[in-house]
Amino acid sequence: MLEADFFEVSDEFVNLANEMLDEWAQPMLSAAIMHAAARFNAFNYLTQEQEQDPASAVAFLTDQYRQMLEESIRELKRDGVG
Repeated sequence: MLEADFFEVSDEFVNLANEMLDEWAQPMLSAAIMHAAARFNAFNYLTQEQEQDPASAVAFLTDQYRQMLEESIRELKRDGVG
């Protein structure tokens, strides 16, 4: 996976959420995005051919989310958001 492709796809989700702000409250959108990510990641985990303990998969994904969230907070603060 190319990093540029990763960020392009990610930005599409953010842009969709931003468009939905006209109709839905920001906290609800945030929760819905987390729920959708959890559902899709559960689907991804269950359809992989490799055997992995569910607790290990959850630990890996929550660690990845924590890192991405912390990095995003730092970047947005640096950019003057909030």
